[in-house]
Amino acid sequence: MLLNFHIPHYFTRQVREEIGELYAASAISNLALSVVMLFEPIFLYSVLHFSVPKVLAFMAVVYLVYIFAIPMGGWFASVYGYRHSIAISIPFQVLYWLLLVYSSSYPHLAFVAAAMFGLQKTFYWPGFHSVIARYAEAEQMGREFGVVYSIINMVNTLGPLLGGLLAQRYGLYASFVLASVAYCCSAIPLFSTKEIFTPKVYHFRDTWQLYKDYPKKFMGYLGFGEELLLLTVWPIFIYIVVKDYSGTGLLATSASIVAAGLSLVLGKVADVYTKRVLIKIGAFFSSLVWLARLVITNVWNTFAIDTLSRASKEVSFIPISAVTYLRAEATHVIPYAVFFEQSLAVGKLSACLLGILLFSLTGSFMVLFILAAGYSLLYMYI
Repeated sequence: MLLNFHIPHYFTRQVREEIGELYAASAISNLALSVVMLFEPIFLYSVLHFSVPKVLAFMAVVYLVYIFAIPMGGWFASVYGYRHSIAISIPFQVLYWLLLVYSSSYPHLAFVAAAMFGLQKTFYWPGFHSVIARYAEAEQMGREFGVVYSIINMVNTLGPLLGGLLAQRYGLYASFVLASVAYCCSAIPLFSTKEIFTPKVYHFRDTWQLYKDYPKKFMGYLGFGEELLLLTVWPIFIYIVVKDYSGTGLLATSASIVAAGLSLVLGKVADVYTKRVLIKIGAFFSSLVWLARLVITNVWNTFAIDTLSRASKEVSFIPISAVTYLRAEATHVIPYAVFFEQSLAVGKLSACLLGILLFSLTGSFMVLFILAAGYSLLYMYI
């Protein structure tokens, strides 16, 4: 019974075995991801010498592929099982990293890598969301996702520092190789027990109906364009300020320590208090933190803002996720998972395109920070 545990005074009920296995797989996969995630846009910027607009164009390819391919991911998860869908995404993630490494010699491979990243998301996220929506207990949905997110943040306290030290001493290539090996191991917990699954064919028309039923939710999920800028533009800005890989990793590690504990607290709060109020509070403060980036002058400012950014993100993101999973479980799990992911992918693609336009016209990171502040406010529609 892998990780089928009960933490006294935190969970109200024992978590199901499927959720415990997801915890274990998430710990391994996110440790691997955290080693290189911060450095992926930096790799494009500093090694491949992509401009900021070209980095955003790279991400635009990722989400363009994702938008059109994710119905296929929903179909695969509905027919072959949620955990099998997560597992089949692993080769695409590894191929993405390997193609990035080879793109230093063959630059055209970078955009092929972007397509592989889009396919990895296509299979991973419908399976991931469906496991939580299907197997988490409704009365502790926030807690159960809060633990997943806390695991992500806890491994983020080690990964960026490890990735930065490796990159500083051996180059970013070593970080990508280590991440690839570790990521492959994340499949092991997924199949420690047999997946009991009743196939049910998914049709995109079920998701299309959700667009008609929940237009405001679609608008709210567009707010994840802010997350695109957080994961793409912000690391490049940190690298420019800090000026080396190890320092960049140390800064991200320190900020993640705060976020790891906060996610557990907020998971519990999200089960007790009105989730929509927490979402609005988080969206408002996330927008303010983006605007605070306009006055950054040194490393200490950057650290403070990164810590505040992670904290404000969690205030909204955990209740957003809890609301999403509860709605998916109450309607149809796969159609809603596809609706959620496709909507946020549209938001991220639009952020890429607007970011390319604005940075090309101004050459200013500050304009992109203002854009992200605007996207953050869209979360209030969820």
